[in-house]
Amino acid sequence: MGRRATSTLALVLLLAISVGCVQQAGLPDDCDAASVERGASLSGELLEPEAINVCKGQEVTLEITSEEAGELHLHGYDDEAPGIAVEPGDTATFHFTATRAGQFPIELHDEETGSEAEVGLLTVHEP
Repeated sequence: MGRRATSTLALVLLLAISVGCVQQAGLPDDCDAASVERGASLSGELLEPEAINVCKGQEVTLEITSEEAGELHLHGYDDEAPGIAVEPGDTATFHFTATRAGQFPIELHDEETGSEAEVGLLTVHEP
């Protein structure tokens, strides 16, 4: 093996080892906590913050204060956290255990028009 190939291989190996030691991107700092609380506010079709991050196995309390009327719904956790009807100024509180990792849309359903809008995203990370 030539000197250049050896240097390239050494660099690739060093990068691979370095990446393996870096914490997963986007992993919440409180991933080791048994329970977490997250809060957000909904104005129009914009949830702030738009992305909510928790870790698998955590007991989650998610509070969303809404300036809109409708039903807030957390896809993928329908049984554990059923939809909650809100009026402007109401806070919907979801309590559930994050048993499945992945990304789950948070939607607002307008009961009068039948429309629905994805307003945010819950990400459940593997710790």
